[in-house]
Amino acid sequence: MFYSTGLPFHLARNPYYVSSYTFTANQSISGYIPSGYNLLRTTLLQNERANIERLLHPIKLSWHEKELSIVSDGWTDAQRRHLINFMVVVEGAPMFLKAVNCEGEYKDKWFISDLISTSILEVGPRNVVQVVTDYALLCKAAELLIETQYPHIFWTPCVVHPLNLALKNICAAKHIEANEVVW
Repeated sequence: MFYSTGLPFHLARNPYYVSSYTFTANQSISGYIPSGYNLLRTTLLQNERANIERLLHPIKLSWHEKELSIVSDGWTDAQRRHLINFMVVVEGAPMFLKAVNCEGEYKDKWFISDLISTSILEVGPRNVVQVVTDYALLCKAAELLIETQYPHIFWTPCVVHPLNLALKNICAAKHIEANEVVW
């Protein structure tokens, strides 16, 4: 199964995979036929999505009681598509909100601010206290647009990338003079 369909080997570590084969090996299920292609991609997928939504419902109900942050991060996938992920973080626990495929879009401050505004509306503007974005000028410009709509929401730039660049610069091998002190 793994070799003929090119399934990734880490699937064998999935606890659902392991428990399904353990259960099957310990049962006598005569006449059982595994779910087919169409059932897996339609009804069973819809049922699982509804199950996940049921599990997330109590968390979403607590949003009005707790301060939450919207965190976004742009990246490029293996097919070279530009994606922007949006997460909601409440009390240090992140929850995936959505991913937006930005392939073919002109990414300016208006586009980015519209994506962030849509995310704010999805979780409720009164629930949001902070938006965390990349530390890019484009995001800063979008933040200024968001601030006019929602003055109570703080913008926090993620400083991991600039900090990483600064540390690389500091730690880079340099020509050292004999009497120079290096920190």
